[in-house]
Amino acid sequence: MVGYQSVIRPPFVGKTVIEYLTGKFPYHSLEEWTFLVEEGRITVSGNLASMHKPLLDGEVIEYNPIPGRIKEPEVDTNYSILKETEDFLFVEKPGNLPMHPAGRYRTKTLLSFLETKYPKIIPVHRLDRETSGIVIFAKSEESRKWLQKKFETRVVYKEYFAIVLGKFTKEQKLDGFIGRDIHSVIRKKMIFSPVEFPDSKSCATHFVPILYNEDKKISLVLVKPITGRIHQIRASLLYLGFPIIGDKMYGLRESIFLDFVNFGMTDSLKEELGFERQLLHAYSIRYLDDRGIENQMVHIHSKSFDEMDLYFPNWKNYVP
Repeated sequence: MVGYQSVIRPPFVGKTVIEYLTGKFPYHSLEEWTFLVEEGRITVSGNLASMHKPLLDGEVIEYNPIPGRIKEPEVDTNYSILKETEDFLFVEKPGNLPMHPAGRYRTKTLLSFLETKYPKIIPVHRLDRETSGIVIFAKSEESRKWLQKKFETRVVYKEYFAIVLGKFTKEQKLDGFIGRDIHSVIRKKMIFSPVEFPDSKSCATHFVPILYNEDKKISLVLVKPITGRIHQIRASLLYLGFPIIGDKMYGLRESIFLDFVNFGMTDSLKEELGFERQLLHAYSIRYLDDRGIENQMVHIHSKSFDEMDLYFPNWKNYVP
């Protein structure tokens, strides 16, 4: 089994090995991490680690798991192939399926499942584990670089659907900046701001209201990201006051995420969230394939997800 590697960066510089492991990777208990250190399963920059060694900036900590010791969470394996070409694979990813190995997920990932059927497959871009919809894989490194360059130069056009809390009535383009939320206890949480702040990056998103469900007090919103920053859509909608239903990190109470990590999806958490996963769906991707003699527009649509049809049965009448 491939080991996990992590580079030490602030705010973990100066922490001991055991403080780092239990703080950053809570899927193991203190007792389990202690056992793994004592078994020689943890190294720091190639040397066997001791529990109380202070960590330095830039050091690499590696964890070699004991095969079969981690029980991976169950995932939704109902992915489907929307379109296959000589160079690319357009895949419909369900919610609750990670893209690639990370955290507790090692073999139950979309990449792992696809690798059993394709000799070489490389993600061109990524979706969060709980986000459903279209994701593209390349069949060669050359193809990946070509399409990834289009993503970087913003000539790949994506559309998402989000089901959000509240009545979203105004079409708008939100311009601003996104970066790490230094005031959050959640290490990977980002924050949107209309003004630039240290280490932030510019971001822009176009939001179009589609329908409102009066009974549930929820809205269906078409989202067109102009830039492609991490957690851009989720953080932007929270800033606007319309958090995505089921979003544990960017909801009205961010400590829901910590409750979920510590206790799993309880009935009370599900009731508070409104749904067990974030209702964000990558609906379409469009770009120009200009590699041949004739330019060809590639435009792929995914299927809708069940909650769209349940709460907004007429949504297709309002989407071009």
